[in-house]
Amino acid sequence: MNLTDRALAHRALRAAVEGGSADAIAAAAMDNIWPLYSAHFEELAAAIESLPGALLERSPVLRIVHRMTPVLARTTRPFKPLLYPGDARSMSEDELDILTLVQMVGFRLSGDVAAALVYARRLESRISQSRIDARDRTDGPLWFYHQQIGSTLLAAGDSAAALSQLATARQLGRLAPQPDAERMALGRIALAHAVRGSLDDADRALAELAAQRPVTAAHTASSSTTEHTARALIGVERMVPDAEDLLSRLEPYDSIELSWPFALLARTRALFALQRPDEAIEAVRLSSEAHPAQHGSFASDVIAAASIEGFWAIGARNRAASVAEASSRVGLLSRVAIVRHALLDSRLDTAGDELRRLTREAALGPGQRAELTLLSAWLEHERAGAVADTTARHVFRLATRDALRRVVATMPVQLMHDVGEALDPIDSTAFDAATLPLVHVDVPRRPELTRAELRVLRALSDHTTTTAIAAAFRVSPHTVKSQLTSVYRKLGCSSRGEAIRAAARLRIVAYDEA
Repeated sequence: MNLTDRALAHRALRAAVEGGSADAIAAAAMDNIWPLYSAHFEELAAAIESLPGALLERSPVLRIVHRMTPVLARTTRPFKPLLYPGDARSMSEDELDILTLVQMVGFRLSGDVAAALVYARRLESRISQSRIDARDRTDGPLWFYHQQIGSTLLAAGDSAAALSQLATARQLGRLAPQPDAERMALGRIALAHAVRGSLDDADRALAELAAQRPVTAAHTASSSTTEHTARALIGVERMVPDAEDLLSRLEPYDSIELSWPFALLARTRALFALQRPDEAIEAVRLSSEAHPAQHGSFASDVIAAASIEGFWAIGARNRAASVAEASSRVGLLSRVAIVRHALLDSRLDTAGDELRRLTREAALGPGQRAELTLLSAWLEHERAGAVADTTARHVFRLATRDALRRVVATMPVQLMHDVGEALDPIDSTAFDAATLPLVHVDVPRRPELTRAELRVLRALSDHTTTTAIAAAFRVSPHTVKSQLTSVYRKLGCSSRGEAIRAAARLRIVAYDEA
């Protein structure tokens, strides 16, 4: 198998195409797959697309280069390349490397990220445990192996492990003659840092990327979508004035590129920050319907987290609770959304337990740790009705960082007010300057009702008269009237309808799905 001689590969493919034999074309393409893919992609793709389907079915390596494969894999025909019995025994080490790469990418394209991870680890193991000449050459495909392993880890939501693989890909890419190598690694590195909240590191990667040469035809789409998405995520987190312009450059909802769930994350975060939850829910729906279910992937984590936040924001709290219950182990984003949902619902023990588990995660990024610190301050404020001076200082430090403007905007206005009150005058002025332009969440104080008052309040939607409520609970109408008077006073209302609406608004009783 030729992995390095581009001129020889090009001559072999042209001779086979001129000869017109499908078997010869397939053999020439397969024997020279890497130099053709990296240097003569358009001719390779045209040659492969001329082959009959039955021949391609026997060669998953060629099938994955076919430009219809990623489109069909996302819609009607999952591409899950497996070996025919006995084929592996006749393959060289180089061919097994390429096949394992194709299996990893093929399963990833089809939405089976868990299976793609298995092949990523298998390829990583092959690279680390055995040496072959092609892997030691600067013009070989080793950089691309690490690039794709890192991309698979990124698709699985493991951005920390992805960065390690992508850093290796970049180092190898500096030595490689392929113009794409370093630029592709830098784009994915910027995306991983942006997701983790390391915005300065993401900025540096994008700045270095700008000095790179344009990529070749094989990687134009994946590189451009990755770079646009990284810039959009950075802009959304900083809430820059041109964030909507950055979002307009993102790939469409039905994109077949690896970056689509990261683009969805940027879109939904921006829409929530702009108080447009209906549009965020629509973005989730369109993206979900355009892609196969991706259990255990970063995509499923983004979809679950945005659904919890979106349903809660539009008042569909039972649906938000259902998604939260089904998503407790999906990923970091959905777990953070569950904490926020619990805080909004005054389930403080649930929020505290999940926060403790989250803070023990070893692979958290700086932005993620900062968000957990702010959520812990919110929890403290809900429990004590105030914040300690130390907590106020922590919130002040985070709130005055431009990288956290979106996250700070998601904190309740009551917390931010009390933090400002706890700071000294100089810091309080700086804190106000950083936070007052932001639109914070208004979380009304929930009144404390007795068990009997809660029972009567819940009964308002099922019974139309005081007498009916009294009969249902086997108490006197006078008792019910007394309890309702107390409920109305605590809720600040004077009628049955106002009480029901206030209970829903204050998240005392969920009437939204009734």
